[in-house]
Amino acid sequence: MTASPVGGPLIAAVQGVLWSVPRAGGTATALTSADLEPARVAWSPDGSRIAVCAYQGGGFHVWTMAADGSGLRQLTSGPWDDRGVSWSPDGSRIAFSSERGGDPVAGSSYGIWTVDVRSGELAQLTDDADAEDYDPVWHPDGTRLVFVRAGAKGGRALASVPAGGGEVSVERTVDAGTLVGPAVATDGRVAYVHVGDFAAPFNAASSVLMVDGEAVTDGEDVSPFPPCWAPDGELFYVADGQVRVRHPGTAQSAPEHVPFTASLSLSRPEYRHKRYDFDSSADREVRGIHLPVLSPDGKSVAFAALNALWVMPIGGRPRKLVQAHASAYVQMPSWAPDGESVLFSCEGDADGSSLISVHRHWLGSDRADVLATGGRLHPVISPDGSRLACHDSTGNLLIRDLATGSEETLVAPLGANGLPGPPSWSPDGKYIAFCDRNRLNSRFREGYNVIRVVDTGTGQWTAHLPAPHASLSDRGHGGPVWSPDGSAMAFIMESALWVMPVHPDGTPAGDPSRLTDEAADHPSWSGDSGSLLYESSGRLRLIERDGTGRRTIPVPLQYRRCLPSRSDVTRVHVGRLWDGTGETVREDVDIVVRGNRISAVEPHRARAAAGEKLIDASGSTVIPGLWDSHMHPWQYTYGGRQNSLMLAYGITSSVSLGGFAHETVRIRESVAAGSMTGPRLFATGELIDGSRVAYSMGRAHRTRDGVRRSLERAVDLDYDFVKTYVRAPTWIMREAVRTAHEELGVLSGSHFLSPGAAVGQDLTSHLQATERAEYGHSLSPTGHAYQDVHEMYAGGDFKIVVTPFIALALLMADPSPAKDPRVTTLMPPWDTAFVQGIAATPPSDAATRALQQDAAVFRKIVADGGTVALGTDAPLTPTGLQLHLGLRVLHHSVGLSAAQALRTATSVPAELFGVGDDLGTLEPGKLADLVAIDGNPFQDFDDLIRTSWVMRDGVVHRQDDLVDAFATKSAEQRTADHTDWLTVSRELRREPCCSRHSFDV
Repeated sequence: MTASPVGGPLIAAVQGVLWSVPRAGGTATALTSADLEPARVAWSPDGSRIAVCAYQGGGFHVWTMAADGSGLRQLTSGPWDDRGVSWSPDGSRIAFSSERGGDPVAGSSYGIWTVDVRSGELAQLTDDADAEDYDPVWHPDGTRLVFVRAGAKGGRALASVPAGGGEVSVERTVDAGTLVGPAVATDGRVAYVHVGDFAAPFNAASSVLMVDGEAVTDGEDVSPFPPCWAPDGELFYVADGQVRVRHPGTAQSAPEHVPFTASLSLSRPEYRHKRYDFDSSADREVRGIHLPVLSPDGKSVAFAALNALWVMPIGGRPRKLVQAHASAYVQMPSWAPDGESVLFSCEGDADGSSLISVHRHWLGSDRADVLATGGRLHPVISPDGSRLACHDSTGNLLIRDLATGSEETLVAPLGANGLPGPPSWSPDGKYIAFCDRNRLNSRFREGYNVIRVVDTGTGQWTAHLPAPHASLSDRGHGGPVWSPDGSAMAFIMESALWVMPVHPDGTPAGDPSRLTDEAADHPSWSGDSGSLLYESSGRLRLIERDGTGRRTIPVPLQYRRCLPSRSDVTRVHVGRLWDGTGETVREDVDIVVRGNRISAVEPHRARAAAGEKLIDASGSTVIPGLWDSHMHPWQYTYGGRQNSLMLAYGITSSVSLGGFAHETVRIRESVAAGSMTGPRLFATGELIDGSRVAYSMGRAHRTRDGVRRSLERAVDLDYDFVKTYVRAPTWIMREAVRTAHEELGVLSGSHFLSPGAAVGQDLTSHLQATERAEYGHSLSPTGHAYQDVHEMYAGGDFKIVVTPFIALALLMADPSPAKDPRVTTLMPPWDTAFVQGIAATPPSDAATRALQQDAAVFRKIVADGGTVALGTDAPLTPTGLQLHLGLRVLHHSVGLSAAQALRTATSVPAELFGVGDDLGTLEPGKLADLVAIDGNPFQDFDDLIRTSWVMRDGVVHRQDDLVDAFATKSAEQRTADHTDWLTVSRELRREPCCSRHSFDV
């Protein structure tokens, strides 16, 4: 918000739109569209123009426009972000903070810059690699600028620099919290906002307006945006969701309120929704071909599908090498250099009951060896066959001597948010290349997927981009893959296959060449370096190194949905039944299941009919199968545990809101075929992102062709949801919406309330999470939401999947869930340590306050008729357990009835994701998805966690069996294991999408 220096209107940013507001209040007028995405604004000294920092097009830059919104002009451009604006007193220059002048591989901190308004000439004023300088403002005399300087502990200093550059002077410091948005009055007084520390996972305790080190507000929730001085000494700011004015230094103590109304018209999309066939058991073509890799002789392909490892001669039929146990997960095949064996990762020994290990299958004898244990991933043998390169569960690159068994850590990953890509050896074995993610600065976590090359003898490394600011697509199996002759690397960029010449040490030797214009993934070379195999939307292709001769490699592999016969009848005698349709709990009821569907719900019959199978749940409460409406398939570190955990906690349907596309389709098919234990999966692919990414499964895009390829692949792989991520600009968001609605008939969403609603998205995947701007549009730093947010969700047309991370704090008051065998045995040891660490933490006032703040927002959304589904963002949170903790928040803290809370994880998500006719309630004709609970959650809601068994599609999965699949080996391992699993947990949860709400124990 900013006030005209000549007595004109105020300019306020509300939900991603700039509004002109009369100084005395009244009706606001919209000046900009949602596509501009303004973040900071400033008036020119004569009041004729406005400078704005905006994200239009996919990067933050400096723009100007007339006071009425016309004449929009872009002043800065390029791949670096330019944030925060302040107009010089003489009107000739605009100051801003920028990453300019840095290196796209090594990164760049923010410095203070100016741009000449007429010529566009740029000047850098500060350049300190150990600091982040931002939020500049001109001193009224024009001789210097004041700004925030952030060090290792954040923005705790106000500093100044001469207008022409020079020595930086520290003006003021604080010992805690963060300083935001300094503003200098005509008499030299400096106002700013002091936001209290975020003691994760809790909100800031306060956000206070300060003038020269003295608080001028008390108890107000001040927004973290720069205040604005008027020439007469009035100080404008935003607090408690209102524009307010104070007169610091005068006797007037109460703030003045500037009331205004703003009307934002949003049309909600209408489209034909996807139809699902849950009953057919006809043969289907396998599309989930996962991680195909070409043999050294170029004659065979190894791949994973249907939870099995396969080898297929080109032109022949696949041969199954390994069928994983339904509770395990086979993945990551690679060929030994001589082609006589295939390596892969899978849980433990033959029974798949321990952590993921590296296995070697000899093709001639079908003998299997275990090469490395303890969570070892991405196995690749060196060209001479003597060493194994792999990653551990946190992404450290390891080298193992196969003769001695000795192992060393070569390098740690550069960034967090998922594993680096798999290693690829140079032909002489001196180097290993893999995809890693840098972080451009400490203010924002995003960076580029870079090619990282490590000297295996010294551990020294270099990193490269194929072109300046050109990220590899993701950190799945998209390369780099070194050609066997050492002359080139293949990789996926802009969702296409590229080849780049390299020197023997892996440094680029020329520009990359694009070989495909279709979506591509998973490249691998033939042994003669003459051709490449890649996957395109579930189809295997071979192509010559020069891009010619593309041909399809058929994979004659089919599966059938594993369903009980329609002649199979099961009668479940239920002591208490909540069918999901209302508040009523019925007693002594039979649910009759024929095949995979409910045929009747009727009063209990003393004797089962002939041929019926009887399940006695007379001492239990039965409810519809639970949904987790926001999770991520993370099998590459969790293996089969993730699916088993969901079932063990009563989850029969899960919605992926981001995962590797081919893997997600593979899991969806494997579960449907019965070769993998787990809930029904509604799938999406990678997070569709802009030019910068954070998560390993974020898909980077700079070009429209790249977005086109990714969305064509979404259609081919039949996504159930299309999600855009933090750096995707509105043009990408709109294309994602169009594809989701018009071609797939499914929902689309993102983190963003704005501009998400404006571009036609259907929902937000959190209340608030990582944003591209400094702060989001949904919550204040202290955890409050205001009228604009609540009106966007009111009525339920624009929907929300809530993920109450703070629910983990409930373990502080009731640590009993941490003793459950699902935690102690079924969870991987890092999650066991995480949960038990939280449970051992004493309750705190901060935890109580944060719970109350989240509850107040959710309560208002529900009261206004909002559509609320419950998710977890697992495995960022503990899989399965987090859903129950979230339900407890909705019941105990928000005040929903037991039935209302349960509907957020049953009927609401079923309707939301378009399957309400089949799922969400227990009624005749619906799919037989139900949960049996040893207790009565309608008397004691906390009984809900005592799920003894679930039925999905008419098939029963008992908690004891799911846990026992991991019990023996886990007990042995954990007794002898001296790994600091809590440290492993911290590494896996570094830089999360919701860092304000992440627990650190």
